[in-house]
Amino acid sequence: MKNLTILMLIVVLPLIAISQDCGYYNYKKGAIMGYQQFDGKGKLTGSSRLTFLDIYNDGDALVYKVRNETTSESSKQQPNTIEYEMRCQNGEFHIDMASMMDPNTAASFGSDIKVTSTNLSYPSSLAVGQTLPDASYSISSETQGVTVLSMTIDVTNRVVAAEESVTVPAGTFNCYKITYNVDTKMLFKISATAAVWMTKGGGMVKTETYDKKGKLTSSMVLSELKQ
Repeated sequence: MKNLTILMLIVVLPLIAISQDCGYYNYKKGAIMGYQQFDGKGKLTGSSRLTFLDIYNDGDALVYKVRNETTSESSKQQPNTIEYEMRCQNGEFHIDMASMMDPNTAASFGSDIKVTSTNLSYPSSLAVGQTLPDASYSISSETQGVTVLSMTIDVTNRVVAAEESVTVPAGTFNCYKITYNVDTKMLFKISATAAVWMTKGGGMVKTETYDKKGKLTSSMVLSELKQ
């Protein structure tokens, strides 16, 4: 579930648009977005806080340095913090899924690992019925050329399903609802479906994840917004 929560953040992280039209991602340096995470029964399980640390030009792209701090309600440990970069180029937002993975997950595979991934992308505008590109992430550990441990996450069937008004602790937003499938393969395969609600200029507002039987297993809502 930890990797799935991270993945939900991958799919919807916002960014800043300076010289390009990045559509739904309009944030400045210092912007903060806070989220509350719940289980399928509505019990608070954790929180995450995204801070936009810096923004700079790299050729014709805008690069965004982001810090993500996550905490768990069941643990008294310090927040888990990772930093990564995202970019907006040619009017689209792109993120390499590998850059979003928890370093502790990668470390558990040992030192001789192989990572492959594709970018998760969003266009500058959305419309009901629109399909978005698939994305994937794979990590494996090898010994003498033989794979001994591997994990793959596939995000497929991304569709803009509806336009809806959504109310969360941070306010009420007009959103596009995007649905997609998530398949995680390690020792066995776990299939899930998910939905994310995106708002123009505000990024992610809400997410929901369901198991293969359609039962709600987790959700996340925007609880803090500082632009």
